[in-house]
Amino acid sequence: MVNIMRVSNVTSDKEQGQLALCQRLIVHKSYFSQEEIRQDLRRHGYNDISQSTVSRLLKLLDVIKMRNAKGQKIYALNPQSQPEPDAARSVAEMVISVEHNAEFVLIHTAHGYGRAVARILDYHALPEILGVVAGSSIVWIAPREVQKTAQVHRRIVQALGLH
Repeated sequence: MVNIMRVSNVTSDKEQGQLALCQRLIVHKSYFSQEEIRQDLRRHGYNDISQSTVSRLLKLLDVIKMRNAKGQKIYALNPQSQPEPDAARSVAEMVISVEHNAEFVLIHTAHGYGRAVARILDYHALPEILGVVAGSSIVWIAPREVQKTAQVHRRIVQALGLH
């Protein structure tokens, strides 16, 4: 992930918030146009955001257009501008979010840390977990019993030390 605090051209807390939110949105959703990004930023409280501001945010984040698995061009963080994984990073720095629905738990990580977080979970060998699948920036966890997904979520947060 881009270290938001290091972006020197950002002057206000409002711009910092816009930048952080824009980054999260792009990581978690596919966007085909700047207007779609602007609409989602508006839905998250930035009602007066202009297209030029969105364009500036994308430039600051080093966002590029890439082809997804379906061959469609979407906005994405430039993989070449992402920091190299650092084994000395704390788990709290690696993990962006831990979410769950009724059937599974997802952990979103900084780029390159998904497998490291999955190995930490494997090390803990939580009996409530049926399986863990990891990519470079996401970890998918299947609970042994879907009725206990919320409990598994809490146990994972505890195991990773993310109170």
